[in-house]
Amino acid sequence: MDDRLDFELVLRKMVVLNESITLISNYTKTNTFHLSILGELGVKESWIKLFFVAPFPCVLHPIGAGINGDIFFVKDNELVRCDLSTQMIKELGIKGVPFGTRMGIYNESFLPIGGINN
Repeated sequence: MDDRLDFELVLRKMVVLNESITLISNYTKTNTFHLSILGELGVKESWIKLFFVAPFPCVLHPIGAGINGDIFFVKDNELVRCDLSTQMIKELGIKGVPFGTRMGIYNESFLPIGGINN
């Protein structure tokens, strides 16, 4: 194998974080994360690097953002939450599937799924 060949896998996930379009980039070689927000739709140069998250051991890939500004990842097939203000990770005790775990935001409503019928 050619030792001169050196590349880094970057896993990316687009999410809505605090009402902004956000790109989470996971640099697997250093296991660091960069969060960038889009300043203006359709303008490539408007991406602003918002956060640089220090290396976390064993975190595989981002899967989404919560309504409180937390980022969710899969670590060893388990869902974990990263608090961006403290950069602390909390294991949530929920098992997932590697590269198959997805996340959605749930809003409770008192309206029936089919809507209101008069």
